[in-house]
Amino acid sequence: MPLKETDEYGLIRATRLAGGQIQRTDTKNADGLVKEFGAYIRYNSDWKKWLAWNGEYWQTDEGEVQINEFVKKMVRGIYKNALYTSDYKERIAIEKFAEESESKRRINACIDLASKRQEIQIKAADLDTNLMLLNVENGTVDLSTGEFREHRPSDLSAR
Repeated sequence: MPLKETDEYGLIRATRLAGGQIQRTDTKNADGLVKEFGAYIRYNSDWKKWLAWNGEYWQTDEGEVQINEFVKKMVRGIYKNALYTSDYKERIAIEKFAEESESKRRINACIDLASKRQEIQIKAADLDTNLMLLNVENGTVDLSTGEFREHRPSDLSAR
């Protein structure tokens, strides 16, 4: 049965649900991971491996150590959402979801779903394509201009 305009709480809640604001699902966790850490993670489906930005270059995340750390940080941030509601039942539901999200099963589900997100996909052919960039320990040298600058994830350097 559709909500009536007089059911203000129900209408507000339905609007928030439709907008993806209050779902408590593995998909929502994957969305949160990509939103919070997407600039530092990539997934290569050919290799079935995660890559993580280490501050200098994109490095294969052997054992998925870094991606697991990012998920844990993102999940622990869910608890902060409880601070933004005055509704006691809502606060308890958020805390319960955050606790469940810290389980191995939920962490693995988040990682699996995030690995399928288009915006973090990367192919081996995408890495190290600009032959005029020389990645050195303390920065990057643009060989075409001689400019020395900071490392940038957008350069897609893997060494």
